[in-house]
Amino acid sequence: MSARNADAGRQGLGVWTLVGREIRHRKPAFVIGLLCVAVAIATLAGAVTLLSAHETRTEEILAERERETREEMNRLENDYRRIMRDMGHNVMVLHENQSLAALRSAGHPNTYMPEEYVYELATGGIETLNHLLPVLQERITWPGRDLEIILNGTPGQVPVYHLARFLTEDGTAYRNPIIEAVPEGSLNLGHAVAQELGLQAGDMATLMGETFRIHRVNRPQGNEEDIMVWCGLDKAQEWLGRKGQINAIFALECICDIDALGQITEEVHGILSDVQVLEFSSRVIARGQARQRAEAEARRAIAAEINHRQEMGEARRAFTSILIPVVLLASGLWIFFLILGNVRERESEIGILRAIGVTESKIAAVFLCKAAVLGVIGAAIGYFAGVTVGAAWAGISPLSMEFVRSFNPLLFLASLLVAVALCAVSGWVPALKASHKDPADILREL
Repeated sequence: MSARNADAGRQGLGVWTLVGREIRHRKPAFVIGLLCVAVAIATLAGAVTLLSAHETRTEEILAERERETREEMNRLENDYRRIMRDMGHNVMVLHENQSLAALRSAGHPNTYMPEEYVYELATGGIETLNHLLPVLQERITWPGRDLEIILNGTPGQVPVYHLARFLTEDGTAYRNPIIEAVPEGSLNLGHAVAQELGLQAGDMATLMGETFRIHRVNRPQGNEEDIMVWCGLDKAQEWLGRKGQINAIFALECICDIDALGQITEEVHGILSDVQVLEFSSRVIARGQARQRAEAEARRAIAAEINHRQEMGEARRAFTSILIPVVLLASGLWIFFLILGNVRERESEIGILRAIGVTESKIAAVFLCKAAVLGVIGAAIGYFAGVTVGAAWAGISPLSMEFVRSFNPLLFLASLLVAVALCAVSGWVPALKASHKDPADILREL
């Protein structure tokens, strides 16, 4: 406080006028105080911004991992569908009177049901079966060749019409059928039959008095399919005297949960009451277990990411919980000694002001208000510097909207309150010391 402050005191100027003159007179000390407050608030704001950005980034990463997991599971499910499709049908619908022992003995069913059953399934809204393939199978001898074959008549796969995602755009056929329909006037031969007869694709052959072109020779399977001859269903029905009949419906199950195997039978019986469902459960279980393992692995990867991010967050919070109090305490002590030093340097001027009638409260108010101004300006500088550094440390581009959102009004208000409180507390003792100086003692020392 200078002689001008003494004049101001005599003229009855207000506290804020005295504060302004005091700041202008002691600019270096005020700038040092601002730096002190700014560092403290920058540390606080930067730490909070960094932690907030870490939490936001964690949520974004986990959301991205969840999305990637869902996409991967969808790809995996499609892969399993293709694998299971390539492995062939894994469900067989038979008449309820079909003996399983007779089925295994003969290699084909020997009881019959209406051909319409497959269309009832296709239009019945069934969810657990897909790729329906009605067949009429019977073991016969190829006339004139003395070759035992299993004649297999089929119209091709019947679409489950409400499962449109598997069908062509017009909804009348499968995009990727398991078994393609045999073209009219053609036969498909099992590997053993073709080998025995010396036939290959494109050759002509006579069966049941009719001439056919060999459309395809199937790869060796090592089972009854090697002695099968595939033709159109109408031809098989005509030759076997089974007009309008089939003896099996093959299908591909659509559920991946191995605990839901019985659901297929329940749903089929809801549409056809006089049939039985035979599941090749080993294929179903293998698919379900593979899918569950893949899903469990994806979940473990997400859990590991969550744990890693949590550990990083906890480490940063622990560091921040130590750093912020230390910086605030150091800054408070720095401000305390700055103001205390200012008081000691200005003892003579304080004594003059007291001698001319300036009250103790006004003397204390000058130093406390100066501390408050120091806190407000330092908080503003420190807040913007801290948020900018914290955002940059977190990898947030200064040109992004995320950077703009980093400036939290509530954090700014909290920074102001913390800074003002820090400066007020730090300046309280020096202010009291200044206000309680006995002007007589001070003037005697001049």
